[in-house]
Amino acid sequence: MLTKLITILRWLVGSWLLLAGPVARTQPLEQQPDRVLSTVGVRDLSSDPAGFAWVAARQGMFRYDGRQLVPLNQLVRQGPRLSGEAYRVVADSAGTVWVGMHDGLYAFVPASGELRRVPLPRLTGRHGHINALLLYRGALWFGRGLDPCQLFRLPLRRPRQPARLVWQYPQGLIAAIEPDSAGQLLLFSFERSWRLMPGGSAQLLANHSRRYRVLKADNARRTQLATHPLRLPHGPYFLTDSVLYERRPQRPARVLARWLRNSSSAAVPRLNVLELDSTWYWLGSGELLALSIRRQRQPPGLQHYPLPLAREWNGWLCFNRDRTGLWAFAEGMPGVFKLRPRRAPIQVLPVAGGQRLSTRTISRLADGRLLVGSYSGTFTQAADSPLAPLRRWRGEAPGQVWYCSLRLPDARLVVGFENGRSVGLLTGRRFQEIAWAGLHPDPTGKTIFCLLRDRAGRLWAGGQQGLFELDLARHTRTRYREGDPAWPLHRCEIEALSEGANGELWLATNRGLYCLQPATGALRHYGPDEAPPYRLPTGLLRCVLAAHPDSVWVGTLDAGLLLLHPRRGVQRQLTLGRGLPSEAVAFVLAPRPGRVLWVGTHNGLVRYDPRTGRRSDLTTAKGLATNELNRQSGWYDSVRQRLYVGGVGGLSVLELQDLTVAEYQPRLLLTGLTQHHAQPDTIRTDYLAGTLPQGLELAPGDAFADLALSFSDDTGPELGRFAYRLRGTRPAPWQELGTSNRLRLQGLEPGDYTLEIRGETELGTPARNVLRVPVRARTYWWRRPGVWAALTGLLLAAAVGGVYRWQQRRSRRRERYWAAEHALRQRIAADLHDDVGNLLTQISMHSDLLRETPHTPAQTRARLDALALASRQAAQQMSDVVWSLDAGPLRLGQLLDRMRDHAQEVLPPAGLDVQFRVVPDLPDPVLDPALLHNFYLIYKEALHNVVKHARATTVTVQLVADAAGLTLSVADDGRGHDGRPRPGGRGLTNMQARARVVGGTVRYEPLATGFAVVVTVPLAG
Repeated sequence: MLTKLITILRWLVGSWLLLAGPVARTQPLEQQPDRVLSTVGVRDLSSDPAGFAWVAARQGMFRYDGRQLVPLNQLVRQGPRLSGEAYRVVADSAGTVWVGMHDGLYAFVPASGELRRVPLPRLTGRHGHINALLLYRGALWFGRGLDPCQLFRLPLRRPRQPARLVWQYPQGLIAAIEPDSAGQLLLFSFERSWRLMPGGSAQLLANHSRRYRVLKADNARRTQLATHPLRLPHGPYFLTDSVLYERRPQRPARVLARWLRNSSSAAVPRLNVLELDSTWYWLGSGELLALSIRRQRQPPGLQHYPLPLAREWNGWLCFNRDRTGLWAFAEGMPGVFKLRPRRAPIQVLPVAGGQRLSTRTISRLADGRLLVGSYSGTFTQAADSPLAPLRRWRGEAPGQVWYCSLRLPDARLVVGFENGRSVGLLTGRRFQEIAWAGLHPDPTGKTIFCLLRDRAGRLWAGGQQGLFELDLARHTRTRYREGDPAWPLHRCEIEALSEGANGELWLATNRGLYCLQPATGALRHYGPDEAPPYRLPTGLLRCVLAAHPDSVWVGTLDAGLLLLHPRRGVQRQLTLGRGLPSEAVAFVLAPRPGRVLWVGTHNGLVRYDPRTGRRSDLTTAKGLATNELNRQSGWYDSVRQRLYVGGVGGLSVLELQDLTVAEYQPRLLLTGLTQHHAQPDTIRTDYLAGTLPQGLELAPGDAFADLALSFSDDTGPELGRFAYRLRGTRPAPWQELGTSNRLRLQGLEPGDYTLEIRGETELGTPARNVLRVPVRARTYWWRRPGVWAALTGLLLAAAVGGVYRWQQRRSRRRERYWAAEHALRQRIAADLHDDVGNLLTQISMHSDLLRETPHTPAQTRARLDALALASRQAAQQMSDVVWSLDAGPLRLGQLLDRMRDHAQEVLPPAGLDVQFRVVPDLPDPVLDPALLHNFYLIYKEALHNVVKHARATTVTVQLVADAAGLTLSVADDGRGHDGRPRPGGRGLTNMQARARVVGGTVRYEPLATGFAVVVTVPLAG
């Protein structure tokens, strides 16, 4: 009975292997739905050289950048608008996108935003749908219409000329156009297939449209009718739409694998094979199949991947945007899946019995077996198989949990335990206890967290009660500075040890970081309570790594990863917001050559390059057994170059050589620009399709400009990271954006900049390009530095000019004052000389004559009378001069009063009557001192002439003032005068000279009885 059961079991297993195929040797395949593309019913996809995908869907035509679907109408800047369903799309090498719509063919140029309709002959069939598109040998081939169907050819070098009708068939439609291996075109309808001949005729090939096609990532293709199977490149292996078989000469065909054929129509090849990385991929019913075509000794293995596409719809498989993976979809139905082969550098080590281990120590035994300590016990792995399951340790197990271990040069193992015997020495399968030899009570039962062998060969252990030194020759352990009860390390839990370049020990504890010189006992403390540069953001430390004399990496429980300079303090800090997935760091490793750090955290493993700042996160999505890694549970096997990482969910092994292989570098894309415009107050979004803007200008009042970024890589584009900098007149540092694909510019200082943007994938692979966009930030004209400088210069110039003009006016006023003073002196001198001086001369002469010459009493009296008269006249002249100087600005009325007083003083003593004729409403303006002085002296001279020469009885004085000036008339009824100066007289001449000084005139008018002097002077003068 048992034999029969075994036979039946073997038969079932063999049948399953026959149906499922041999064990696959293809690469693992990442599979995930594309959440954005799945929102529309995709009919066709095509990628352009810039890295964008163009999507023809039931809802219309779209541009796809990995994050957002943008309708084509939002990209069009000139040309018609598309409406309705899009059927086919293809992008040529120049970037032009050819779109087959329900009403004809359109060409869109992303660089200019121009959309134009391709002119075609008048439609004669039932509809004008573009059913097939093919770029082949510098021309675009497309089929249009139904009953009849038409084939057109459009040369790409002359895309604006009308398409040429090549062939027409009266019934059906052209569903596909494919080149065969000979370079001729094959045409497929729903029922038939043809070969297009050079003369434009078509040769019927078969009364069916079934075909097989192989398409490579470089666009190389071959198509054949389904009457013959596809042959694999190596070996006698053949492929049909549902069977993989082997056929050797003189042997019957042997079926290697079977599957259910995918539903297809004339538009979809019966077997649509895509070749990527030496693997063939095609669709079956509800699954994706992968077949390695590398040269190999064994028959090729077939891999099945379930794929939940909509049944009974045409299943499409096409390359993604960067041609590193695939897209799968059912034509016209929502649901697009991203498929990408990946290497398998991370493997989870299985455990016999299916246990999930929470690991601790990881090391290797003397016989080469891997040793793993965990909370479920101690496990080992066979030395000859890196992926063999972990099995329980069969040797002596003195402690419950092996927390840490240290492999010695002689292959023995020192083990630190948790809550058990503190330290033991493992030789083979037997343990030897390292006994306590200290003065104080035995700290057995306390956990040993870390072990270290320094370059001098001394062994150190750190645990819950401080630092211990191990003596393997005596199998004893003692606490360092045991005799000093105040030693700070006795009260610390030492989590990790690392030796520095100069033999110092770095100790990570729960009370900060310590640096110990074992030879001298010198101890330096770094912690949150210390002064700079010894201050740390936290005292809860978990690991330490002295990578360089000036570089010590410190992992903390709550503050991330620190880079410490021993003398300058913390130089760098990686936290949750600055590059780490968690701020709880479990371990830090630096495998040789030590240029890259492997940082274990409570949320995954981080590969970090300190020189470039690039990092990549490895989590369960990338193959790790668990994201929560344990402290002291990371170990690098330098012999096999493998990294072992353990946590609460198991143990993983990483092949570092595969991880460091250069990955595909995607293109960095600028997909959109959203900008606020102050004039008018609007927000405008421009979607880009492969061309960078010529320049970005922020006008005064513009609040912001947002730039949208993406990658041409379709695997996890939302996890890519970006950085930017604005380069102006001074160097600018890179600013991290993290995984946000939005860059906002606002509050820029006025000036010209160059915006540089770089990016990297989630695994730290940098993009192949750096985006550079010129940026100009303008401001209001009055805020520009040049304007302020010009205004400052103008103000300074105005100030200097004002001071200069003030000095000039002051100088001119001073000169006018000096000139007036000089004129006044001259006038006073002239007046005194002409009038007073003459009178004083007369007084002197009469005095001399009285003193020197004898006179009669009558002569003496006459002389005295003349002397008295001259004295009175001189006093009067002096009074007039003083009045004209002291009076200041006088009005006309005041002058008139003075004139009346002078007439009363002069005329009545001479026997003359005086009459003043002045109108009652005579104006009373203020007179200029010069005008006042000269006008008054002319008046006096006129009266003096009347008294002296006229022999008159009455003098009439008339004064008139109007807008033209003052007019003075002094008339007498005497003997008259002809107006000519008398010999030796200067009265009339002086009056004319004085009138000219003030801009006036003097007229002499003989009267019938008497004589008149008329003086006219302007008031402004």
